Amino acid sequence: MVQLNHEVLQSVLKPSRYTGGEWNAQVKDWDKVDCTFALALPDVYEVGMSNLGLAILYEILNKEANIAAERVYAPWTDMEAEMRSRNIPLFSLETKHELSKFDFFGFSLQYEMIYSNVLNMLDLSGIPLWSKDRGEDMPFIVGGGPCVYNVEPIADFFDFFIVGEAEEAIVEVSKTFIEWKKAGRMGGRRGFLERLLVIDGIYVPSFYEPKYTADGDYEKLEPLHENAKSLIYKRVCKNMDETMSVEHPLVPSMDIVHNRAMLELFRGCSRGCRFCQAGICYRPARERTEENLKKMARNLVDSTGYNEMSLTSLSSADYSCLGRLVDDLMLGFKDEEVSFSLPSLRIDSFSIDLAHKMQQVRKSGLTFAPEAGTQRLRDVINKGVTEENLMNACASAFKQGWKQVKLYFMMGLPTETDEDVIGIAKLAKKVVDLYTEIKGKRGVKVTVSVSCFVPKPYTPFQWFGQLPIEEFQRRQELLKEHITDRAITFNYHDARLSVIEGVFARGDRRLAKVLYQAWQDGAKFDGWTDLYQHETWLKAMEKCGIDGKYYSQRTRNFNEALPWAITSPGVNTEFLLREWHKAMQAALTEDCRRGKCSACGICPNLGVHVMDYAKEEAERGYQSPELPAKVHRDPKDSGRPRTLYKYRAEITKGEDLRYVSHLDYANIFIRAFKRSGLPMAYSEGFNHHMKVAFASALSLGVTSEAEYMEFELLKPVCQPEVFDKLKAQLPPGIELKELREVKTKQKAMMAQADEARYAAYMPLRGEWFLAQAAVKRYNEAKEVQFQRVTPKKKRDIELKKYMKQAVKVSLEGNTLVLAIDIAITDSGSVKPSEVIAALVEQFDLPAKAAEARITRTAMLSNGKRLVELV
Repeated sequence: MVQLNHEVLQSVLKPSRYTGGEWNAQVKDWDKVDCTFALALPDVYEVGMSNLGLAILYEILNKEANIAAERVYAPWTDMEAEMRSRNIPLFSLETKHELSKFDFFGFSLQYEMIYSNVLNMLDLSGIPLWSKDRGEDMPFIVGGGPCVYNVEPIADFFDFFIVGEAEEAIVEVSKTFIEWKKAGRMGGRRGFLERLLVIDGIYVPSFYEPKYTADGDYEKLEPLHENAKSLIYKRVCKNMDETMSVEHPLVPSMDIVHNRAMLELFRGCSRGCRFCQAGICYRPARERTEENLKKMARNLVDSTGYNEMSLTSLSSADYSCLGRLVDDLMLGFKDEEVSFSLPSLRIDSFSIDLAHKMQQVRKSGLTFAPEAGTQRLRDVINKGVTEENLMNACASAFKQGWKQVKLYFMMGLPTETDEDVIGIAKLAKKVVDLYTEIKGKRGVKVTVSVSCFVPKPYTPFQWFGQLPIEEFQRRQELLKEHITDRAITFNYHDARLSVIEGVFARGDRRLAKVLYQAWQDGAKFDGWTDLYQHETWLKAMEKCGIDGKYYSQRTRNFNEALPWAITSPGVNTEFLLREWHKAMQAALTEDCRRGKCSACGICPNLGVHVMDYAKEEAERGYQSPELPAKVHRDPKDSGRPRTLYKYRAEITKGEDLRYVSHLDYANIFIRAFKRSGLPMAYSEGFNHHMKVAFASALSLGVTSEAEYMEFELLKPVCQPEVFDKLKAQLPPGIELKELREVKTKQKAMMAQADEARYAAYMPLRGEWFLAQAAVKRYNEAKEVQFQRVTPKKKRDIELKKYMKQAVKVSLEGNTLVLAIDIAITDSGSVKPSEVIAALVEQFDLPAKAAEARITRTAMLSNGKRLVELV
C-alpha cells in the first residue's frame, strides 16, 4: 500500500483530494473478499465525486459481501509531478492500494476529451497501456459511460466495455470473475474474456478485427470468436423503482462541483432533440413513483446531512408528478432548511412557478436552453419551443423577482446560417428589453453561453459534417459583433477543442495511435481550457499520418459502414434517417411519452417500456396548495426575541483531517449537526445559516488537540443527549472532548483567545547539538524578521513580538520536537510554520521546514482553556 509523505501533501494544491476518509466511505479487508474493483473517473476529484453513476456502482458493488469497490481520480498536475519524481504509483482512496493490485480498473467515460487522462492514469499505475501487452497479473481494464456508443478510437486500450446501464451487469461481471478465479483461472486472461461474451451488454474488442477498403474507408468489424455478437445492445434497467440508487452517498470532506444530494427522478428523455445523444441512448423514459422518491429524499438527507438536493434527470421538469412531489418535499422538510433545485427547466410558466416555490430557501439565477436563435433552426433540431414560450417564461420570472437569466445555445448546427447566429443576439436583447418593460428600469443580467456543435453517434445528425475551426471562430466573432448591450455577457467554447472532440466522437481504431502519440507528447486534462494543447494534437495526427478532417468535417454517406455500429442503444437506423430528412424539412416529431410512438425501435429491441405516470396524475386532478411562506424576519425588527440555547465544545482535528481546509472542516460539522437531528438554530434574514462558530482557523496541514466551537439550539436539550447525538455523527479525525452549555454572556471566542501552543515534529537532518544551538540563537535574538507571502501580497513581520515563551526543543529518537508558544494579539499573530521556516532558513536548524508535522496542543485565555470560561 502507498504511504503518502507529509512533505508531498503539503506541497500540492488541495491535498484532501488524495486522502479519502469521506463520510459513508466503505473500507473492506482485502483478505475477506474475492474481487476488488477500482472505480475511476479520469478527471480531478471534484469532478469525479460529482458523478452519480459511479456513486451508484460504488454502493451496489460494496453491498456484495465478497466484493470491495474503491475509488480513484486523476491526480492534478502538481500531484502527478510529485508522484513521478518519487515513483509513487497511482492508488485508491479507501485503502491506498496500488491500482495494479486490483482485479478490475473501471473508467467512466463521460466524453471524448478525457481519453488522454485514461492513458495517463494507466501509466501512473504501472499498467501497460495497450491491452495486448498486459500480463496475467494485471487488472482487467473496463470502460463504461456515455462514450460506449463509439469506443473504437480507444478499444485497443481496454479489455472490455459495459454498454448501457451497468447496475446489473457490473455485478454479473464480478461474479463471473469470482467463478473463473475459483476454477483456477482457466484459460488465463483470454479465458475470462471468453466467459464475458455470453453476458448481455459486454463488448470485448480483442475478439473483433476492423477491416478497411482499399481506399482506406472503414468496412466492418470481423468477429474472431464464435460467441462474439455482431451487434451488442445496451443493458437497461426496466423498472426504476426496483433499481437501486444511492442510499448512503459519499460526503466529501472538501468542496466539489456538485456538493449536494442528488435525487434521480427518472431515466431517459423523449423530447427528441436531434443533436442530443443522451436523448437517444438513455431511452425509454422510466419514472420512479412519487412515494419511492419521497422515501429516497428522506434517506439522502438523513444519511448525508446535506441541506441542498438536486432533482436530477435529463429533463427533470418533465417528471409527471413533479408539482405534487415538490409540494410534498417542501412541506416535509419545511423546518429543516433543506433547499431543492431543478438542473433543467422547461421554458414555460409552470417551471417558473415551480422554481419560485422551490427557491424560498435559497434563490439563484434561472437557466434556459433555447439552443438556436431562430424558430426555423429550433424546428430543424426538434427543440419544440418558441420565442413566445421563452418570453412568457422570462416575464413570469421577472415578475417574481429574478434578475439573472442564462441562455444556452449551440453553434454550427446543421443548416445554420449567419441569420441564425445573429438571431442569438437578437433573442438575448429581447430578454433584456422585456425586463426593462416589466420593471420600468434596467438591471437584468443575461448570460449567453454558446457551445460548438459536435455530431455524435446514434443521433439523426451522426452523418453531418462538423464545421472547421476557422468557420466556428468566424461565427463566434459575428455573434460577438451583434451583442452590443452591456447587460449581456457572451461566453463561448474553444472551437479547437470541440473539433478534436468531433474527430474522436466518430472515429475508428486507427485513432488509437493518435491518442497514444498525443499523450506521449504531453496531452492531459484536455477538457480544461488552460491545459489544452491544440498543437500537440495536430502534430500527433501529422506524425501518425491521420487527417482529422476525414473524421470530423466529412458528411457521411447514408450507406457507408459506421465504426460505432457494434455497440447500440437499441435505436433503428431507419428512425435516425427519418429524423434526418424531417430535420431538413424543419418538421417536428412529437414527444412519444405523451403522443404517438415515433417508432425509434428501442422499446421492442430491448424489451423495455416507457414508465410514465402522467395519466394517473391527471386522473387525480391534483391542485397545488398554497405553501406557507418562508419566514425571513429581520433580527432588528421589534418583537419578542427568540430564546436560544448555546453550547461551547472542545474538539479535535486529527490526522485523518490534517489536509482539510478550515472552511471544509466547518462544513463537516454543519452536516454532522444536520444528521444528528438536533434542533439547530439558524440566522435570520433571507439566506439562513446554521448558527455555528469556530474560535480560529488552523493552517492547512496542521492538526489540533484543542479546537473550540459554539452552536445554538432552538429548544432545550439535556447536555448528555446533545453530546451523544453529535458524537455519533462525527467522522474519524474529530473527537468531541468536552461540551458545556453557555449560560452567561460571553465575548466571541476569538476575542477571548490570547495564546496558542503548538508541537512540531520533524526528522533531524544533522547533529543534535546543531539543532540546540539554532534554537538557542533564535531565542536570544531580539528581533527576527520574516517575509509572509500570500497570493495577494508580501509583508514583513517581526516574529519575536508574538512569542509568548521561548521555543523549546527536544529529541525523540531521530525526531526533533519543537514546543512553540504564540501570542494572539489585537494586531494579529504568526503561524508556527513561519517560526519553523525562520529557524531553518535564518538560524540553520538542521531540518526541512516542509517535513514539519504541526499540532496545536492548546488554545488559552489567561491560561485557561476556552471551554473553562463558560
